[in-house]
Amino acid sequence: MWRHRFLIKGSEQELTWLNGLAARHYLLTGIHGNWYQFKKVESTYRVFSEYVAQDVSTTVTDRNSAFQVLTTVPVKGTNVGVIYTGSDQPSLQQTKLAPSDPQMRLKVALQLRDQAMNTINLSLYAGVIVWGLFLVLLIQRQQLDLLGPWLLLLLVGLLAIFGLYRISGRLQLQISQLRRETEQYDGAWMPTMHVFVSPLTAELDVEAPELKSLGRWTLVGHDKRGKYWYDVQTLASTAEIKQVLQSVTADQVHIDIFSWLGLAPVGWFV
Repeated sequence: MWRHRFLIKGSEQELTWLNGLAARHYLLTGIHGNWYQFKKVESTYRVFSEYVAQDVSTTVTDRNSAFQVLTTVPVKGTNVGVIYTGSDQPSLQQTKLAPSDPQMRLKVALQLRDQAMNTINLSLYAGVIVWGLFLVLLIQRQQLDLLGPWLLLLLVGLLAIFGLYRISGRLQLQISQLRRETEQYDGAWMPTMHVFVSPLTAELDVEAPELKSLGRWTLVGHDKRGKYWYDVQTLASTAEIKQVLQSVTADQVHIDIFSWLGLAPVGWFV
């Protein structure tokens, strides 16, 4: 059995999906790109995954181990490999899965996002060529009876591309969360949010872990009434920024945020 999924290799989401199939007696046997291969088994397996250096992943075997090596997957563009193992021993069926290394997950997620975007671009180019040739054929031969299949082909292609964009969007949300966990923003486009906090008696400690995890803070200025203006390059939403600020300031502090588009929140002028 084969299944196609855009999932971060070694992620919690992927393991949940693999173990859901394993509970139905479909055990992972191989991964080729975003295609997953399974076989029907009698036992119920628990699937695990781990990030290792690629030179290690090529030498791992399941000899004299409670775990069976199911497959190994190298991550392109990195020296990282993902080892998938499984066990049908009852004592391991309820083992709690610890989250994998977020830095490794970030590398894998970035590679998968680039792959998804490349797939979208190739699909767009191929779709435009195919639809264009089909349309030219209709116009030249005036075969209006082919208009229905052409519109159906167009609809299917648009739905497929929309689905890929949704997948890429979900990947980007996970990447944003991983960047915040690891505080690794190299190469990321980070919109600038304009944050106004008042009243404050002193500057915010932007090096505090809670605030630093949001992104890069810059004090723009303040007035005599204790209203401070900060610019923050961040991947967080306005709601997340407010939640963190309220946790490190007093309850009576008022917070207003202009989005990176320069738009004030609803009620700014009310």
